[in-house]
Amino acid sequence: MVSLVALGAAACSDDSNDAVTTTAPPTTAAPTTVAGGDSTEVTFAPPSSLDVTPMGDIVATALTGHVFTELAGLVVDAGLVDTLRGGPFTVFAPTDDAFDKIPVPMLHMVQDFDGNGDGTPDLLATVLTHHVLAGNYAPEDLVAGEYETVAGTTLTITEVDGMKYVDGAPIGAAVQATNGYVYVMNDVLVPAIGDIPTIATTFTCCFETLVALLVQADLVDALTAEGPFTVFAPMDAAFGKLDEATVSAVTSDNELLTTVLTHHVVVGKYNLDQLTDGMELETLAGDTLTVTVDDQGVVSIDGYPVAVGNVQATNGVIHVMGDVLVPEG
Repeated sequence: MVSLVALGAAACSDDSNDAVTTTAPPTTAAPTTVAGGDSTEVTFAPPSSLDVTPMGDIVATALTGHVFTELAGLVVDAGLVDTLRGGPFTVFAPTDDAFDKIPVPMLHMVQDFDGNGDGTPDLLATVLTHHVLAGNYAPEDLVAGEYETVAGTTLTITEVDGMKYVDGAPIGAAVQATNGYVYVMNDVLVPAIGDIPTIATTFTCCFETLVALLVQADLVDALTAEGPFTVFAPMDAAFGKLDEATVSAVTSDNELLTTVLTHHVVVGKYNLDQLTDGMELETLAGDTLTVTVDDQGVVSIDGYPVAVGNVQATNGVIHVMGDVLVPEG
């Protein structure tokens, strides 16, 4: 077997959080269908309903469930091997379904991106280690607050109506291993690699059109401000769904373009766990967006489902959209 994750530093092996017996996974709803990263629909089971049997250490336990094959492959690509056999560690482990939500070009950019310019891709290792805490955190140990990851980034745990979330993503079943815990996740946790415009310009694979329009409307500087902001960011494919007449009308009128773009921006940081059914959000354009949450927990904005949620930024959060949100009138 290939090791699932090897994460730098076997730090904090003397962590004060001692292992305790995990609680049973909660009963969950039926599988959910959402738009996948390749524009197809992907059906996945809620993370707490997946049966992952503990089989020794974290590596063996995670691989036994046969739902983490994508994660294992990425770990090998990043050159992160073996360390999780030490520990103790706590891993928020995205399933294959979680990676299916990520647009394929975006996933490829994460694999290939060289942030420090030394010729070696480094973003992937940061993203993977962002999912790991040094120490042994049983479910009762995960209380609301901020936690430093092995990557040196921060994860925020919240609790809403008895459900626990990490950076806005629901935490699934807890599986105790001999050297820590594996939590089943149906979302990939994305660390803040910069402010909102920096993230959009970094992922040229997916937001080239949005960035060009922000530049045209002279809104880049506004979105580098402290904020915080929540941006519902349409991917390039979203703009491709619009008819040519609409695109021409909007892009030829900078005032109208500014209105459309600021219609996608809300003052304040709202991870998905903070968005409730029927909630109205005031946009920078001065109008409102309406949130709906279905029985399976899928969050939609003005009727359009969020494709990838909770992409963290230093001055807010981005929710990736497969559609452009068009203001009335």
